[in-house]
Amino acid sequence: MLNPQLDRRGELIHLLSTEGLPRRHAERLLETAAAAAEPSWPTQGYGPLPPVFLLLPDTRRATRAAYWRAAEQLLLPVTALDPAEPLAEAVAGLPPGILVLGHPASGAALWAATHWAAAHARGGGVAGGLFGNSLFGGGFDHAAAPGLRVLNAGDGVHADPLAALALLRAILCAKPDLTRLAVTLVGDVRHSGLARSLIHALTTLGVPELRVAAPPALLPEGLPQLGVFPFSALDEGLRDADVIILLPLSAEAVAAGRLPSPCDYAAGYRLSPRALALARPDALLLSAAGLHAGIEAEVAFDAALARAGHERDALEHALRLAALRLLSDSLGRTLAPGGRA
Repeated sequence: MLNPQLDRRGELIHLLSTEGLPRRHAERLLETAAAAAEPSWPTQGYGPLPPVFLLLPDTRRATRAAYWRAAEQLLLPVTALDPAEPLAEAVAGLPPGILVLGHPASGAALWAATHWAAAHARGGGVAGGLFGNSLFGGGFDHAAAPGLRVLNAGDGVHADPLAALALLRAILCAKPDLTRLAVTLVGDVRHSGLARSLIHALTTLGVPELRVAAPPALLPEGLPQLGVFPFSALDEGLRDADVIILLPLSAEAVAAGRLPSPCDYAAGYRLSPRALALARPDALLLSAAGLHAGIEAEVAFDAALARAGHERDALEHALRLAALRLLSDSLGRTLAPGGRA
């Protein structure tokens, strides 16, 4: 089965997930992001400048603005699509370009990439299918846009590749040898696309020991098959860890009744100085965005986590630049005279 993120020559045409992303492409994204952080990095890439289409819900205005800023920095024309439209209608008839898609439904990015490609290959539309329902506007009868690239900006609990790679970059900046690390994720892995993407990325790049510490209800099935050690006790998961990454407690976990309340979660899994002391003395403390005050960590860590958050945001901006540049260059070669899709 072909990797939907790659063309037949193995080159990157979509960034949908870190799952199945070959190591060389993950490393190229990280290396390009490191270069993009330098003032001397050229803003214009190869060939024609394709348009960027932003399709993210209004609840993610800050992310939409961040991608807009990155596209403008690369001199790419950018348009925001109407997030109220069903997905199929919103992307119908788009010209060649880059679709930055953030969607609450898991698998939306993969659907957008593979189903539109299949429709174009047949010269017709796709009716029904995996997302042939009211959420995505039912079937549709539009040919796929040739050369449409999809960049996943987070699709439900499935994947959030750039946010995950930003945390990976933060680890690399502090601890360049990933092959000697024990990394512990603490919190709601079940409802986190970022956590899923981070696990796949860390595994691909050679981290030998991955752990997750969370209440059993927030531990998804299949972690051992991914090479991840699950712990239902925080102390056990933190012992001798080199890197600790805090994940926010999701509203979905509480709403679904998997946890009685955030306070109950905090009683067993809130990071304290005593718990942190179980990790290695030089342990690196990071977090995903969206922590709740006093729930995932004691207030004693607020200043350190705020500094790490600012650094994470800068790293994620560089990764947006890198992903847009790589997809833009790929599409530019396709659109150039004599180019091949």
